[in-house]
Amino acid sequence: MRTPAVRLEAWVRANWGDFLALADDPALQKAKFYYHQGWIRIEMSPVGRAHAEDNYLIAQIISIYAFSRGLDLQGLTNISLRKTGEQEAQPDLAYYLMGGQPDAYSNSPIDLDNAPAPALVLEVAATSLQDDLTIKRELYGQLGIQEYWIVDSNAARVLLFGTVAESQSLEPIESSSLLPGLSAAVLTEALRIGRQQGQAAAMRFVLNLSD
Repeated sequence: MRTPAVRLEAWVRANWGDFLALADDPALQKAKFYYHQGWIRIEMSPVGRAHAEDNYLIAQIISIYAFSRGLDLQGLTNISLRKTGEQEAQPDLAYYLMGGQPDAYSNSPIDLDNAPAPALVLEVAATSLQDDLTIKRELYGQLGIQEYWIVDSNAARVLLFGTVAESQSLEPIESSSLLPGLSAAVLTEALRIGRQQGQAAAMRFVLNLSD
């Protein structure tokens, strides 16, 4: 079967069959895929230093903070989250609270029709901030994500969004309820310290946070 042609780094109309054909294309093996309400987005931009460092640092901050507070998390990198025929997303980072992760252990996308969604997902925005703030934010809300964090690499800040009441809407929040004590301000400061003083200094800052 011929793989459909598609424009990269933009949302374009596509049916689910075309999406699967593109997702299985060996030439796009390193791409990130999103599908939402009949639209597909494929991201294949080279990953530069800003994205790579911020992605690593925020993952380390979450891990060391959770460890220091006795919080059990299961982290995933670039995992595909799928609602068959409807939606798919591939966040930079995703986290399950322990006990809430899927039972299956495989290299297939997580089937959100039969498994819980991660509690927290993150996107590191070096070139895609507007899309992360709008369509992806809506997509993650509809996938059942409780909190969505965006690392804005250009502005060196972290933005937090959480569910409101029983709706699927992800709205701006000041502090995380999943990782109590981590706020947008604290995470942004840790990011600044990491860039100016090194990642070890950012870790020490997080470890020294008062309860």
